[in-house]
Amino acid sequence: MMRNWGNATAHGREARHALVAAWMLTTAIGAGTAMAPAAWAQAAQAVEFNIPAGPLSQALVLFGRQSGLQVTYLAASATGRTSPGLAGRASRDEALARILAGSGLVFSFPNATTVAIGPAGSPGVPVSTEGATVLDTIDVTAGGTTTASDLPFASPGSVAHVSEAQIQRTPPTSVGDIFRNTPGVNAVGNRVGASMDLNIRGLQGQSRVNVMVDGTRQTNGSYRGYRGSRNEVYVDPDLLAGVDINKGPYSGAGGTGAMGGVVNMRTINARDIVAEGQTYGARLRGRLGTNTQSPPEAGTTTIDNGPPGFNGDAWNGNLAAGLVEDNYEFVAAFARNKQGNYFAGKNGAATFNTSRNASRFPSEKKFSFFGPGDEVLNTSQNTTTLLTKGKVNWGDGQSLELGYIRYNNKYGENNETLLGFATPDYPPNQFGLSETTTNTFTSTYKYDPAGNDYVDVTANLWATDVDTFSQTLRSNTYGYDADGKTHVRTYGGDISNRSTVETGFGLLTLNNGLEFVDERARETQSYVFSPSAPDVPIYINSNPNGDRLLWSAFNQTRLDVTDWLRLEGGLRYDSYEAEGKSEALSSLPSGSGSRVNPSATVTVMPLDGLQLFASYTEGWRPPSLREWSVIGIGSVVQNPDLQPEVSKNVEFGFNVKRDGVFTVGDALRFKAVYFDNNYDDYIVRVRAPYSTYTWTNIDQAEFRGYELSARYDTGKFFVEAGFTKYDDIEFCGSNGVCGAAAAAGDYGIMNVPPKYSGTVTVGARLFDERLEIGTRVYSFGERLGGYALAPGAVNPPTVWNKSTIVDLFGSYKVSKDVTLDFSAENIGDRYYMDAMSTGPIPAPGRTLRAGLTAKF
Repeated sequence: MMRNWGNATAHGREARHALVAAWMLTTAIGAGTAMAPAAWAQAAQAVEFNIPAGPLSQALVLFGRQSGLQVTYLAASATGRTSPGLAGRASRDEALARILAGSGLVFSFPNATTVAIGPAGSPGVPVSTEGATVLDTIDVTAGGTTTASDLPFASPGSVAHVSEAQIQRTPPTSVGDIFRNTPGVNAVGNRVGASMDLNIRGLQGQSRVNVMVDGTRQTNGSYRGYRGSRNEVYVDPDLLAGVDINKGPYSGAGGTGAMGGVVNMRTINARDIVAEGQTYGARLRGRLGTNTQSPPEAGTTTIDNGPPGFNGDAWNGNLAAGLVEDNYEFVAAFARNKQGNYFAGKNGAATFNTSRNASRFPSEKKFSFFGPGDEVLNTSQNTTTLLTKGKVNWGDGQSLELGYIRYNNKYGENNETLLGFATPDYPPNQFGLSETTTNTFTSTYKYDPAGNDYVDVTANLWATDVDTFSQTLRSNTYGYDADGKTHVRTYGGDISNRSTVETGFGLLTLNNGLEFVDERARETQSYVFSPSAPDVPIYINSNPNGDRLLWSAFNQTRLDVTDWLRLEGGLRYDSYEAEGKSEALSSLPSGSGSRVNPSATVTVMPLDGLQLFASYTEGWRPPSLREWSVIGIGSVVQNPDLQPEVSKNVEFGFNVKRDGVFTVGDALRFKAVYFDNNYDDYIVRVRAPYSTYTWTNIDQAEFRGYELSARYDTGKFFVEAGFTKYDDIEFCGSNGVCGAAAAAGDYGIMNVPPKYSGTVTVGARLFDERLEIGTRVYSFGERLGGYALAPGAVNPPTVWNKSTIVDLFGSYKVSKDVTLDFSAENIGDRYYMDAMSTGPIPAPGRTLRAGLTAKF
C-alpha cells in the first residue's frame, strides 16, 4: 500500500527543497568550470557538413541542424535564391561563406548560439522589407527547425503540445479525448456532458488549472451533488489548430490564479486555411460516424442494446475561408456537429468485487447500470459554432487582431450522483437536453519595430460570456425551485514587453508584464423557509454568486551565459479580491490577499540537441468563486478565514532533440521529467457542526511521479509515445497526520489519478506519403491508493478496471487538395470505464468514422 494512504507525519520537505536549490547552484558552477574552455573554442572548430546544392532556405535549415546554431532570417530574403551547398569539414564561418556564395546575403553573430542573415549592407536581422511580403521570422535551432510540436523537446520544463494532426487522427467523441496522448493530463468526468474538466498531475477543479480558448477564460462550473463540482470549458474541437500546455505554475501571461497549469487551445486563423504564397483559400471538411442514435424523449427509461451502423445520427462538418494580404488577413468559419447517445462496448468485465471498496461483505456489483452494448443515455450533442478573426498590419511592426466565437450546444448531461444510486426500481432516465451558449471576444495589439531589440509589445483584451441551463444542476437542487440556469462573465487582459540585451555575461532576455482577470458569476437564488422560524428564509445557490478580481505583475528573465549554459528566473506578484453577490452572502466580508512567487531554472547543454534541466517554482491559488460564494442547499457554511493555496514544485529532467540519428533525414525527440509538487494550505471541503459543510485549509498535499514523451520520425514511418507514473500522492491534515482521512469530505478525493497511463502511436506513410495509416494503443492502471471509502467520507470513488484500448486511423491524399480519412476508435469494442470517471458511465464502444477534407 502506498504511504499516502497510511498514517505518517509530514516532514523533511523544506530540507529537500534546500538540497535541490544547492544541487542546482553547484551543477551550474561545476559545469561552468568544466566546460567553459570548450565553449570559447567551439566557433573555430571544424564541423562535418553534408548540404546538397539547392534552394537556399533548405540549405540554411540543414546548416542549422548540422552546426547546432540558431539561424534567423526573413523568408523574403531567401526566396528564389539557391546555394552551391557544402560537403566536408569546415568551421561555421567557412561553411556560411560557402553556402551564401552568390546570394548577395551576409551573416553576423548576435551571440554565441545565433547567426543572423540578411542582404549585404544589413548584416543584422531584421532586414529591409520594402516592396516585399513580410513573413514571420524563420527560426532554425540546433537539432532542426523548432515547430510547435518540437517546442516541448526544446523547452527546459514541463511543456506539451497537441497538434491539429493528432486531434484529427482520431476525432474525439467527448472533447476531453484530445488529451489522451498528453502525459500528466487527464480529462475528468469526460462522459458526463459537453464540457471539459482537466486534471494536471493530480490538481483539478476550483480554478487550479487555467484552461483557455485563444487566451480567454470561461470561469464556469457546475455543482454535481455528492460527486462534487467541476470546472467547465466548452470548445469545438473541429476548429482547433493546436493546444499548448504548461504544467504547474506559469510566470507569464495566463498564469495568474492558476498553480496547476495553463492550457491554451488555439482556434484556426487565416494562415491555417490559406496556403503559403496564396492570397485566399477555403477548407471544407465533413465526417460520418457510427455507434450513436438520436436520444429518446425525456423521461424514457428503456435502454436499447446493440449499436447501429451508419445511420446518419453522427456527423460533423465545417467550412472555413480565409484571405491573406500584405497588410491584412481575415478568416471566417462555420461548424456543425451532431451525435446521438453512444453505445458502450460489448467485450469486457461488467462487474467488480466490492472488496476493492474494502467492503466487509464482498459481493459482485455492476460497474454501471449501462451494461455491455447498452445505449448510454444523456450522451448526445448538437453543436453549432461560428468563428471570425481579422488582423491588420501597419507602420513599423504594428498589428491589431480582433476575433469572435459563438458556440451553442444542446446536449445530454448525466447526473453522476443519481446514476450511483440507480436500481431496477429507480432506473436512470433520459433527461431533457441541457444547453450552453458561449460568446468569446478577443483583441490583440502587437508592436515590434524593426531593428529594436528593446521593444516587442503584446497587449490582449478579451471577454467571455457563458449562459448555461443544466438539467443536472436542476435535479441536484431537490425541488427547491432552482431553474438550473447560471450566467458567468469573465473579462481579462494582459500587456507585456520582451527585450534582449547583450551583456558581458551573455545574452539577456527580459519579459515584463501585467495581467488582470475579472470573474462575475450569477445563479438565480432560491430559498425555503425555516420550520422553526417561518419568516426567516434559508437561501440556496448551488453555483457561485459572486465576483473575483485577479491581477498580477510578472517578470521572466533568461540569461544565455554560453552556448551550453542557460539560467532562467521569474518573479510574479499575484493579488486577488473576492466577494459574494447574493442576499445570503451579504454579511460575509470580502476576501483579499497577495503574494510574490519566484521561479528558477538551470539548463545545461553539453551536446547539441541535449538539455539537462532542474527547476524550482512557486505558485499561488486564491479561493475560487465556488469556495467563496456558494450557499448550497442550505448546508454549506462559508469560511471567511480561508487562505490561498501555495505550491512549491521541484522538477528534474532532460530533452533530446536530434536529427539524422540513425538515417539521413530522421528526427528523434525525447523528454523525461521527474516532478515533486507540494501544496501548502491545500483547500478541501470538510464537515462542519450540525451536519453542514465548509471549506478549510489542510497543511499539505503532495503529488510525485515521472513523465516520458518521445517521438521518432523517418518520413516513411513514425512512433509517438507518452507515459505517466505516480510514485506517491498524500494529503496531510492540520494535526500533522497524513492519509486519506485528511481530505475525506472533499467529494471522496475525486482528483486522484491512476497509478500509470500512457499511449503509443505507430504509423507509416506509403505511396510517396499519399497514404498514412497507423494505430494508437492507450492504457491506464488502477486508481492510486485503491477505491476504499476514506475514513469519515460518505462518497466512495468510482471504480474502474485497468484497460488497454486500441484505435486505428488513416488518410489518403486523392490529390494535393483532397484528402479522405478514416478512424476506428476502440477497435476491440471493449467495455470499460474511463480513468478518473466521476460517475458510473462507460466509455464508447467501437466507433467508425469516415471523412473528407477539400481545400480550395
